[in-house]
Amino acid sequence: MPIYEYLCPACNGQFQKLVRGFSDPPGLACPRCGNTGVRRAISRFATLKSEEDRLESLADPSTFMGLDESDPRSIARWAKRLGKELGEDAGEDWDEMVDQMLEEELSGKKDDESSSTGKPDDLGWA
Repeated sequence: MPIYEYLCPACNGQFQKLVRGFSDPPGLACPRCGNTGVRRAISRFATLKSEEDRLESLADPSTFMGLDESDPRSIARWAKRLGKELGEDAGEDWDEMVDQMLEEELSGKKDDESSSTGKPDDLGWA
């Protein structure tokens, strides 16, 4: 028996319903306002990937689309996507580490802008 998510256009409510079979039950109504004009929402879902599929997706050149190596925020977004793809192989604190590196880079850029050395930083992001 699937659990479907429904949206109510009258009150913008969202609710779930355990349904027998694959069709909406008769008399289905929003629990908040009682509107019977609810519609089924498209739910998010996950798929399992093999190790080989994960590595193939990482090697795909499209993973670098939109990456601007001169923008630390762009690199951080890419690194977070990479961490999600790697899953537990990246470690539990991957996003935290990326955020910390970004913060250090951005504070370093502010220091660089206030000084006139113009030397690139150690991370190579400048």
